[in-house]
Amino acid sequence: MPDVPSDPSKATRRLGRYGGPIVAGLGFVITRFFVAEAVTLSAGPVAVVATVGSLVVGLALAVAGVALAVGAFSTAYVADVSRGCLLGTGAMAAALAVTVAATGVDMVGAAIGTQLLVANVLLAGAVGGMVNGHRKASLRRRRATIMRSANRARFINRLLRHEVLNAATIVDGHAELLRGDGENRDRSVDAIRRSAERIESTVNGVGTIADAGSDDMVSLAAAVRTAVESEVDEATSDRAASIDLAAPDDGVDSGNSVGTEDDGPAESLTVEADDRLPVVFERLIEHAVDVRGAERVRIETTAERHAAAATVVDDGTPPSDRQRDVLERGSFPEYDDPTNGFALQAASLLVGEYDGSIRVDPGDETRITVRLPRTSVDAAAAAVGVEYPDLRRAVVAGVGAGVVMGGFLWTASGTLPVIGALYGTQSAAIGWITHLFHSVVFALLFVAGASRSGLGSRVRRPFGASAAGLAWGTLLWLVAAGLVMPVWLRAVGVSATLPNLPPIGLLGHALWGATLGLGYVSLGGRFD
Repeated sequence: MPDVPSDPSKATRRLGRYGGPIVAGLGFVITRFFVAEAVTLSAGPVAVVATVGSLVVGLALAVAGVALAVGAFSTAYVADVSRGCLLGTGAMAAALAVTVAATGVDMVGAAIGTQLLVANVLLAGAVGGMVNGHRKASLRRRRATIMRSANRARFINRLLRHEVLNAATIVDGHAELLRGDGENRDRSVDAIRRSAERIESTVNGVGTIADAGSDDMVSLAAAVRTAVESEVDEATSDRAASIDLAAPDDGVDSGNSVGTEDDGPAESLTVEADDRLPVVFERLIEHAVDVRGAERVRIETTAERHAAAATVVDDGTPPSDRQRDVLERGSFPEYDDPTNGFALQAASLLVGEYDGSIRVDPGDETRITVRLPRTSVDAAAAAVGVEYPDLRRAVVAGVGAGVVMGGFLWTASGTLPVIGALYGTQSAAIGWITHLFHSVVFALLFVAGASRSGLGSRVRRPFGASAAGLAWGTLLWLVAAGLVMPVWLRAVGVSATLPNLPPIGLLGHALWGATLGLGYVSLGGRFD
């Protein structure tokens, strides 16, 4: 079974970072230049539904790209979806080019218009590619789960075979010695006792890995502290290593931090794991001291918006490539080599079950970073972003606020057809559709911006959210409506005042912003 890499390639990281804006731009370009001007509202119902449907699909594709850009999705997921979108669109564009080359433009567009045909084909490729990318990401996640299950079975088999059988052999050998003259009786009794403890420890370890566990929010502080205390107690009798705990001053620090031995991670650093989490850090410390000969070990904790990390720093021998593969890729060695080994395999299995990741950074000091999700994100690699349920709330709130603002502008000034002119058609229907599209996009940007700004604690209540939305709406009136929209209108041949800042527009945008903030919070949305 192939391994599933946890460290994406450079191309995947780039596409994961910029894939959302690329998809949004692609959807907008297709809609603006191939769909909007081809929309038919005066023909039969079939033609109206077909053309308006293409417009809605194109704008929805752009919204999906914005959601990918601001949402809490993993790099690999965004890369898969955006890559599928680009490949699907490219394949359809190539098919169109071949068809045009073979038949001519006139024959292609004779029935329903070349622009709409091109748009529908490209949109079908883009949407189909995104669906295929989503399936690919889901299959990768499922394959990783299957691989962890198989590795768990292999790990248990190897651990029992290596530890228990070896201990049983020692017990059997010393039992034979006890039958003799008793010269080495005390030594044999001690060896049998240690072997019995080894068997007991192995059985307990097997139970820890074999249990499925249950997802829950547990304190990273408690897990790290438990592991350090356990290993310090063991080191007191059997080891000469120094094991310390370093922690940030608070639970929202975003960089590495070093404290003193008496410091502890902030209790607010909770992650999605279970009561087996301390085992991860116990095994990493155990491997650093017992296998790689570390004399000093410390654990640093850091916090991000959707993830928290604990880094085991030691001065031991740097991990080998095989040891790094065990931790970073979950690749189990072919042979029962304890140095490659059982402790690392246990840590890798547990972190994988928590949807976390492990990264090894060798150097003067080896840094093994365990990164775990703090919230219900569909990937632990999400650094910042709006969670999927809040994305849906933002879309619903954006549509509601758009309806309120559109109704106000429709009755007060009748300016909605001007919005349609941005897309080449001065139509009230097109104006409504594109206005709601703008409203949803700016709603997503509002939620993402407010979440990243650190204002989450101040805008949780309806009044604070409405005030923040009011400020956002005013800013859009000044920039988007006052500057960008007149320039856009002039570019498409419509005369417009620059800047264009009528009071009625300010009232409409203020009403939109206040409604957006209130609606989002009322739907249960959060800014954290």
